[in-house]
Amino acid sequence: MSDVALLAHMPTSTLSRLWQDEAWLDGVSGANLQRLLATIPGLLAYVDGRSHAARLESVLGQCAESTLEIRLDRLEALISAGQPIQNLVTALEAAASVMRLDSRNAIAGLARCWGSGQSIALDAIVGPTNGVIATPDLLVDKALQMIGSVDTGCNSLRTTVGYGILVHKATKLTGTVPVQIPAVAGERSSAFAYRSSVIGILLHTNDVEAAVAYQRELDARPLLRRNELWSLATFCGDEPQTPQFTLTAKQLKRTAAEVIRDLSNLNDAYLHYLVTAAIPAVLDYDPSFGSLRAQLSTTMEQRVERGITDAHLRAATMAFMKSIR
Repeated sequence: MSDVALLAHMPTSTLSRLWQDEAWLDGVSGANLQRLLATIPGLLAYVDGRSHAARLESVLGQCAESTLEIRLDRLEALISAGQPIQNLVTALEAAASVMRLDSRNAIAGLARCWGSGQSIALDAIVGPTNGVIATPDLLVDKALQMIGSVDTGCNSLRTTVGYGILVHKATKLTGTVPVQIPAVAGERSSAFAYRSSVIGILLHTNDVEAAVAYQRELDARPLLRRNELWSLATFCGDEPQTPQFTLTAKQLKRTAAEVIRDLSNLNDAYLHYLVTAAIPAVLDYDPSFGSLRAQLSTTMEQRVERGITDAHLRAATMAFMKSIR
């Protein structure tokens, strides 16, 4: 202990007092904590773990107060599998706020779930079969009640993203768009919510015609096309969220990699969306496709070899493959 005190430039008496206190993290000063972090290997990971554990304990209390039943075994399995605790906590906080019909905190929490990793955590929490929430139908009912009460007129970035995620998850879980969102709307919040509802429909229903309709709207409306590219780039982590829907990244490497994974894994309707809307938008901005253009062609060929039964989709896919050769 004296060696640690010497290296940390702390009195031995102070270090001894902290050593004997199980709750030392709650009482240690910021300056002393910084000295210890710089001296003791592994302490930062311990402090982070304690912080995450405290947040998890707090959010489980919020869930209980909100009558949200949690499958602890499922939650523990996700953590053991390496799912980041902070993403799970954020998703649980948002779910508890939805159950309380606390639209302000629900929208703020959902906005923090924008991103590939965060979305995986949110799906793991609210999934209809193996999700952490034992009664997802009750959560969906509350979400549907809340959607009509959210003030989207402010057009703030947080509200735009949080409300869009609320609409997307409700649509994806029910197969029905819970609110009328016209594609012709001229505000970015409406464009984001419209896209969110379409992606939810595609994933739930596998409706190729819905993807065809989205492509037509995208071709006709520059705001939707700008929103499409911004949504992809920010969701995949190539670009930070900006209120102006503008991009600064020279290449969209993470976006390209994510799209290639989706080509192999998701349904036919989503494939149509990718080849007629998402990928063309990315290629227009970054012709190199994040330096993964060759891999894109190979993955497309493999997807076609697996078989595409829908004639319209097959034609669209073949036309796209021809265009990128």
